[in-house]
Amino acid sequence: MTEGYLFKVIVVGDAGVGKTSLTIRFAHGYFIDSYLMTIGVDLYTKNVDLGIGKPVKLQIWDTGGQERFKKLRPLYYKGAAGGLLVYDITNRNSFKHLKDWFDEVQKYCGKIPLILVGNKVDLIKNRKVSVSEEKRLAESFKIPHYRTSAKTGENVNDVFLKLAKFIYETSIGGKNI
Repeated sequence: MTEGYLFKVIVVGDAGVGKTSLTIRFAHGYFIDSYLMTIGVDLYTKNVDLGIGKPVKLQIWDTGGQERFKKLRPLYYKGAAGGLLVYDITNRNSFKHLKDWFDEVQKYCGKIPLILVGNKVDLIKNRKVSVSEEKRLAESFKIPHYRTSAKTGENVNDVFLKLAKFIYETSIGGKNI
């Protein structure tokens, strides 16, 4: 078997922002219209080709965003190589809470590669957060940002592949498999 890499990726953000939908869209290629709350964490895997000559497996940990899971989340963060900070562009509060999510991830994971993700761009008419606000926040965190739609698939593969490349380039958390 060819030696490769395993990257643990965490997906964090408030409940209802579309973390599970993004993850399922990326890992399995489809969208689920009905919302099922993540209890604790759901785990998905997907092999990706980064053009580095070795296989890369992403192990994606989709965390529950409810406050009641706050004490459990640090257990799921252990060993994370990178993550997505997800908010819903139609939900101002989910954007306001990103600083707390960023701080929580840094507290338990250190300075791992992160990407800020504004989800649900298919609902642009209901937008509550501007692109300029998102850019300012991403700049303050010193991380890249993307806008996605789990429903249409817009930028979903790109954001996960960008994160995988970011992890590989920084050589944080990659484990030979």
